[in-house]
Parts: sequence; C-alpha cells; structure tokens
Amino acid sequence: MKNIFIAAVLGATALTAQDLPQLSPKAVVEQRIGLTDTKLTYWRPSARGRDIYSEVVQSGQHWRLGANSSTLLTLSTEASINGNQIPAGTYSLSVFANDAEWTLVVNRDTEGWGVSSYSEKNDVLRANVPVEVGQMRTESMLIFWDNIQKSSADLVISWGDRTARYTVGFPTERLAKENLDKALANPKAEWTVYRNAARYAVENKMPEAEEWARKAVSMKGDNWYNHYLLAQILEGKGKKADALKSAQKALEVGLADAKKSSKPFGSEADVKTLIGRLK
Repeated sequence: MKNIFIAAVLGATALTAQDLPQLSPKAVVEQRIGLTDTKLTYWRPSARGRDIYSEVVQSGQHWRLGANSSTLLTLSTEASINGNQIPAGTYSLSVFANDAEWTLVVNRDTEGWGVSSYSEKNDVLRANVPVEVGQMRTESMLIFWDNIQKSSADLVISWGDRTARYTVGFPTERLAKENLDKALANPKAEWTVYRNAARYAVENKMPEAEEWARKAVSMKGDNWYNHYLLAQILEGKGKKADALKSAQKALEVGLADAKKSSKPFGSEADVKTLIGRLK
C-alpha cells in the first residue's frame, strides 16, 4: 500500500510539473465586431535577439503565424477578407511572408500542427496585402483587431518592424435588420423594442424611425426619453412645431419623475437645449 501511495504522489507531481512557462505563451483575443463574435487563438513568439526575417521566417516561407500550434480564428457569423467570403466557423490562419507582401491563408484544417499537415485543397481563401515596414518594433508577435467599425475591422499581424493589415467585413446591417424584423413581429413586443428600433433607425437613416418612436410614446407616455427621441426625429425631418411639443413633453415628464424620486433630472440641460433650438 505504501508503494502504491508513493507512486500516486509521484504521478501527480509529474503531471503538475508539466505546467511550465513557455517561451511563446498562448494568447486568446475575443472581440465583438458589429453583431459578430470573433476569437483569435495563437502562441506569441518573441525575437529574443534574433533577426526575425532571416533566422525565424524566411521570405516566401509558409509560416504557421505563431509558435507551438496552429493559429485559429473563430467567427460566429459569415465574414469576408478583402472581399472574399468566409462562412461562420473556426479556421486555421497561416501566411506566406514575402518581403513586399504577405499572403494570408484561411484553411479548414484546425487539427494540424501548424502547417505540417497543410493541404491547399482545404483553403477557404487567400488574401494578399502589402507589408508595412516601420521604425517601431514589436518584440513579441501580435495579432489583433484595429479600426473597429460597425461592419468592418482590420485584422493586424505585427512582428519586428513589419505589419500586415487585412480588411475584414461583417454582415452587421443584414443581421440587425433580421433582429429588428423578428422583434417587431412579436405581438407581445414591449415598448423598449420600439424605442430601440427607433433609435437604430435614426442612426441608420431608416424611414421607419418616426413610426416606431410614436409607437413607443403611445405604449409608454410616461418615459421622458421616448418623447425626447421623437422630438429629435421630428426635428431632423423639419417638423419643428411637432418636435417642440415632444421636447416640452420630455421635459415635463423628466421633471415629474425627478420630483417623485427626489433626485435631479440628469438630462434636463440636454432637453432644454433642444427646446431652445426649436423655439
């Protein structure tokens, strides 16, 4: 029994000892872009005094874009890279790192160890971009999202003095419209659904904005913001008289709420500014 106990302890120690620091640690980057959830998983090598683009990555070499294992990109919806479509799913990323441009390879094989089992037949797309060479140096390789907009973002790869930037597009407007249609089709939709729909419609210059804002007001007339939102929409359509009435109602409701709660009306100045602009 004693020997069994010792063996068990040694076995547990051996398993624990495998959890050691790595020269190229794992990184996970999760980012929502529009209505798409993205996840990047990769291992970050460092230069450690080496000339990266002669000792580590040679020109024209097919590189796994990191260390230890495959670099992975997960998308909750379809997307596009430099205009080429990618279905939702998880893919491995790799590059051909030429001196003047980098070719990003998006591949269906996520089980391979880097590019050791790479097969071109599993490619989803390839995208070429010029390499940017700058004075700043990235010691540890970095993959991240930049220039994040409602329907696009830049996938950036940076190591040493070189950076590659790929434009990735996302179907945000279509997804948002589908979500709106589904929510508004529900006969039990709350007033907040119409308020949010109206606000989105204003931001995206949709003609239904006034209709949805009026619906929110009819369902919840004791909410100051509903009146304020409607006033802004009416102002934008040049209906100043109606807009002024809605703005004044927003002030009235907001002050009444504040009195009930014995707290100041935090948006009083904004509503009064709108009223002054409409008079």
